Order: sequence, then C-alpha cells, then structure tokens
Amino acid sequence: MLLKRIGMAILMIWMTLTTTFFLVRLMPGNPMTLKLHTFLKQGIPYPIAVKRVQMLFGINAHSPMWQQYLSYLWEFIRGNLGISIQYPGTSVLSLIGKALPWTVFTVGVSLFLSFAIGVALGTIGAYRRNGIFDRIMSPLSALLNGVPNYLTGTILLFIFAVVVIWFPQQGPYGTGLNPGFNLPYLGSVLYHGALPIGSYILSQFGGWYLLMKSNTLSTLGQDYISGAKSFGIPSGKIMQSYVAPNAILPLFTNLVLSLGFMFGGSVFVETIFSYPGIGYLFGTATSNRDYPLMEGLFALITITVIVSNLIADLFYLKLDPRITLEDLN
Repeated sequence: MLLKRIGMAILMIWMTLTTTFFLVRLMPGNPMTLKLHTFLKQGIPYPIAVKRVQMLFGINAHSPMWQQYLSYLWEFIRGNLGISIQYPGTSVLSLIGKALPWTVFTVGVSLFLSFAIGVALGTIGAYRRNGIFDRIMSPLSALLNGVPNYLTGTILLFIFAVVVIWFPQQGPYGTGLNPGFNLPYLGSVLYHGALPIGSYILSQFGGWYLLMKSNTLSTLGQDYISGAKSFGIPSGKIMQSYVAPNAILPLFTNLVLSLGFMFGGSVFVETIFSYPGIGYLFGTATSNRDYPLMEGLFALITITVIVSNLIADLFYLKLDPRITLEDLN
C-alpha cells in the first residue's frame, strides 16, 4: 500500500506538470510567440530571434507539441527548469534557490510559533471554557483567522514602520552588511523579518487555537477521561498523558500539510514588505510573463504539497498505531 501511495504521488506530480505545460502554451499570446515578436521589434533578425527563444525556453519552438512536451519532461527530470525571461542568462533553479531560504525562514518560523501559541492557548481555553479568557480569545481568534495575512501585514507595516518607525519597511537585511554567520547580519535578518513573521503569526494562530480547543473539548468528553477521573488520577496527569496527546494528534498532520504550502510563500505579504522570497518571485514572474519561472515555481509548490501530504499520512501512522494505510485510502 505504501508503494501505491508513492505511485499516486508521482502520478499527481506528472499530471500537474503536464497541465501547466499545455495551459501555458495553449493560452492566447503564448510566451514563446510574445518573446519572438519582442526580439523582432528590437531589430533582431528572425533566425537569431528564433534561436534566442529556443535558448530561453530550452525547447525548439517550431517542433511538434509532443516533442516539446517530452523535451520539457526530460529536462525537468534532469533538474533543468529553463532560463528566466526577466533575468536573462539566469537559470530558474538558481532563482528559486536564492528565494527559497527567505520564505522558509519567515513562513517556517511563524508556522511553528503560531502552532505552539495556538495549541497552548487552545488547551487553556478548553479547560476554562465560558470563562473570561475563553470569552476574549475565542472571538478574537475567529476574527484574526478570518483576516487575510496581507491585510494584517499592511496594518503592521503602517503602524510599526511608518507611524512609530520601530521596524524597517522592506528588504531582508540592512545595507552595508556582510552576509554570513556573523552577529550583525543575523540580527539584521531577524529585525527585517519581524513584521512579515508577525503578519503570519497573527493570521495563523487563531485557527490553531480554535482547532485545539475543539479537539480538547471533544477529548474531555470521552469515557476513558471520565474513567481516569473516577480512579482519582490527578487532573495534571490526565491532561499530560491522556487529553493533550489525543487532542493534538490531528493538529500534527495539519502542521505537516502546512509545511508543504509553506514553500509557496505569500505573494501579497512578501510584496508588501519587498521580501525576496518565493511569493515575491512569483509575483514578479506573473507581472513580467516569465513563464519558465512560473512553471518552475508551480512545480516546486506542487511537489512540496504532494510530498508533505504523503509524509503526513505516514506521520499519522506513527503517532496513532490504530490507523493503517488501508484506513487512509
């Protein structure tokens, strides 16, 4: 069954790559034709313009579609995602390699912090349901969970970077610094990443809070919890050994799935803060019709989401021995 799920993951990746390939080339004003016309308008002779288009896209623009498709898949398997149009001479893979660490840093840190905060507060809210804490946190979490992260980022940017000027408005680190494992550079990275990370945390922790509170309340109503209380087991022991492990179990699988979407970044948040992550790169690729770069980014997001989904299933099997691969199918 494990091999079946791996095979399904590979099939889904292939289907996504195939769909992306044909959508790009069948849409009106396909990128190869547009780029060819651009070269011709610049006075470049037609044969030279055709060769440049072939170099940019890594395929023969005049070959049959099926040959282009097979060439695309072969180059993808080899790790060649083509050359960027907006950054001539720069490979798509190198652009993704430069942008990915910034997205992993901001979204990764915010994901784990929001998860930890939401789980901790959600547990407290469940034990103190209908109390003052829960009456404040539940509506606040629902409100923050419904606010888009780009709106939260805009508000934080205006307050803390424009009004009080506590944080910088843009960039991943300050100018004049030597990138590397040195204290000034690392401090600047944390300083510049504070607002993007804060935007993600405020938009995410409410969902974790509500989910953890709901799971905890459901677990507290189980018969084995009542049985544990009747045997005189201390409430702290019940919470630590019975309630928390069972309530948090579904959240771990959601966390692993969120790691897959993490690599997509946030186009709006990274654009607002001019933060050079995957989301910002996706936005510039779209606005500049950089289709090789867009295809590479689509492939990255697709693979990470599908692989994280597979890992989440396997992770769930380890956390809950009662579940089998047959149950997940």
